Amino acid sequence: MEYVLFTKTIEELKESAASHDSVVVGFSGGKDSWCCLDLCMKIFKNVKAFFMYFIPGLECVEVELDKARQKYGVEILQYPHWLLFRCIKYGIFCDGHWKGSQGIWEPKINDIHKAIIADTGINLICQGAKDSDSMWRRRYFTINHFDRVVYPLKKWQKIDVLSYLKINNIPLPDSSGKSATGIDLSTPSLLWLYDKHPEDFKKLLQFFPYAEAVIRRREYYGK
Repeated sequence: MEYVLFTKTIEELKESAASHDSVVVGFSGGKDSWCCLDLCMKIFKNVKAFFMYFIPGLECVEVELDKARQKYGVEILQYPHWLLFRCIKYGIFCDGHWKGSQGIWEPKINDIHKAIIADTGINLICQGAKDSDSMWRRRYFTINHFDRVVYPLKKWQKIDVLSYLKINNIPLPDSSGKSATGIDLSTPSLLWLYDKHPEDFKKLLQFFPYAEAVIRRREYYGK
């Protein structure tokens, strides 16, 4: 990984730690969140983590959370992902429209951040998002100005994250099919969950029963 980029990231985190001895790190079990959590564990005196779930209690997600708990002894709080509310409200793979769900509150990411700060009493949040993730992510950085959130990996590339994990002996997590929520309703995520964790897929169907259509489409069309 690029040495100048790494040292600049460390300097920025140390600057944050000079005014905040505690931080709450967004952790999904993905490679970016592992990198971010490891960096913060080395710099801040007190570290907690939080996970935004799309479906609560999935074993495939809990396994990754347990790895972080065991490695760092870190407490991981869990909150519903803000996209979960939107999917229910607009009836994505469920009967949302037909059950009076239009009155469902649709929180934003900053609403979740404010709840985390209120619950923990920690005024700094660290997230592993990067400019290189997507065009949506780059736009998000330009419109989101919640000053209690820092993004140490913002200028990193995927290769930088992979290099950091290798250098620090952090096993590369299985991220095929996963997103920042751990699991979502995208086709790759649903197929991955169905193929690798069928019991977890059954749990997902309790919330989004029509997600099975993705599986049936693959069986019929072969993709």
